[in-house]
Formats: sequence, C-alpha cells, structure tokens
Amino acid sequence: MSMKTNQISQTNSPFVALGNSHDTGEVQSRVNEIVLDFAPGHDLAHINNAFTLLDQAFDGKLPGYEKLKTPYHNRMHTNEVVLCSARMLHGLHLAGKGLDDDHIDAALLGALMHDVGYLMRHEEASGTGAQFTDTHVVRGVDFVRQQLSGLPANVMEAMTKVILLTDHRKPADWVSFDNVQQRRAAYATASADLIGQMANRSYLERLLLLYLEFVEAHLGGFSDVHDLLEKTTGFYQHTQSRLNHQLGRLFPVLARHFSVESGMERNFYVDSMESNLAYLQCIVREDRACRLDLLKRSSILKEASTDTV
Repeated sequence: MSMKTNQISQTNSPFVALGNSHDTGEVQSRVNEIVLDFAPGHDLAHINNAFTLLDQAFDGKLPGYEKLKTPYHNRMHTNEVVLCSARMLHGLHLAGKGLDDDHIDAALLGALMHDVGYLMRHEEASGTGAQFTDTHVVRGVDFVRQQLSGLPANVMEAMTKVILLTDHRKPADWVSFDNVQQRRAAYATASADLIGQMANRSYLERLLLLYLEFVEAHLGGFSDVHDLLEKTTGFYQHTQSRLNHQLGRLFPVLARHFSVESGMERNFYVDSMESNLAYLQCIVREDRACRLDLLKRSSILKEASTDTV
C-alpha cells in the first residue's frame, strides 16, 4: 500500500481524500501518476507542456497576456478539474470504457485549458476578465488553437470539443462528436468541471468570489450574495440532472478509482458534494446577518469585498 493510499484509508473525511488542489506541482505529479497507472508508457509530454504553458499564462509571463485575475476561476479551480478528470479517466478504464492515448490527452488538455478564456490580453486589461464569462469558452478555444498549434490535428479537434462542452449554460447537445472516444472524453471533463468544484472543501466560501464575478459580468439572477447562496441548492439539483441526463452519468466510475487508490470503493466526490450541500442548508436556515460567520472556514471571506457580501 502506498503512502497516499495509507493516508486516505486512515480517514473518513472525503475532503482529505480529494487531496490538495492548491499546490499545482502536487496536482501535476498526481495526474501523471494516475495516467501512468492505467496507461503505462503514455507519453506525458503534451500534458506536462500544457501545465507549463498555464504556469506562464496564469502568472502573467506569456507574451501579450495579463496574469489571470478572476477570483473564482483561478488556478485552484483548474487544478481541481484536471485532477478529477484524471480520476474519471482511470475509473472509465477500470469500467472497460477507457480512452486511447490521443483522447486521454484531449480530455486532460481540455481540463487544463477550459477556462483560459478568462485571460486578458494587454489591450483588454480592465477588470478581472470576469466580463468575458459569456464568451470565455469560445475565447479559450481561440487561445489553444494559437498556443498549442503543434498538437496532432485529431487531438486538437477533440480538445476543442472538450472545452466547448464545459459551457454549462448550454445544452450538451450543442456540441457534436465524430466518435465515441471524443464524446466520452468531453463528457468526462465536463463532468469533472462540475464535480471538482462542488466537492471542494472551500466551495461554499468561494461562492462569495463567484458572486463578485457575476456582478462584474453583469449577469442577472442574483440580487445579492445571499440570494446566490439560497439558490445554490437549486443549482446542485440542476447539476445532478446534467450529470445524469446530458453527460452520460459517468461520475459513478470515480468510486472505481478510489477503490484502487484508497482500498475503499467509495465515491469521495459525491460524499464531499453532499457534505457541502448539507452545510449549505444549515447556513441558509440562519438569519442573513449570521450567515457569513459560518463561512469563515478559510481565508476566502477576507478576499471578498465587504461592500458586496
């Protein structure tokens, strides 16, 4: 049993089992390990090159671009999505529905690049990039076509469809697929995009930051951050429906991954989502004046402007 497996088996906390999404180096190493576990000999060059590109882009070291400034759609979010995607691909492999090498790359590259559309060029340097919420997916596709132009054509085609499917404001059938492998890669990453964030230990706190993005993007639907909190249970239900009915209900295969990683066939992502939902229901039962006191489990509250929360 590995140290990682032993650590997970000694805790009942699903949040601990999901690991550290703050440390990009740790996430990259874990993604590499997972891929090589189910696809020995897989060439990791495309995946690792994409991690390096994101390091440069998000840190403001990519020529022509500002550093990533969006408060919610940040590097941690990308990390949680790509790690969940790798685990999803492992689970699919164990279920006899694995992807070939090109579509493994497409799924994971899509996970890494799915929110690069929030990056701003120097001439766009006003705000945080959240103003591009409605167009960030298409902007992301333009970015990868420019920055990853050396990819094989079939990987590029599949990756762009993976990115497009992460636009959860649109029905899943707005993206057409050429084959089962393309579809499965896109469904896996789009599912991971939803599951990875909602299962994160700090998801509820980060909703305060998401609200700030919605305000900057002039997106209606929420009168204030409390309204967003109150409506998140409905979003959870909508997410469940999308996962089950539009994205092929792939998420149960995550339990197969954890059966290998932890020795327990337990879907720690679902457990974490349900734990967050239960805590959210406790929060919204409180008077609004008291709610933010229940969202001090991390430093995120300090990042959100008190004028908006």
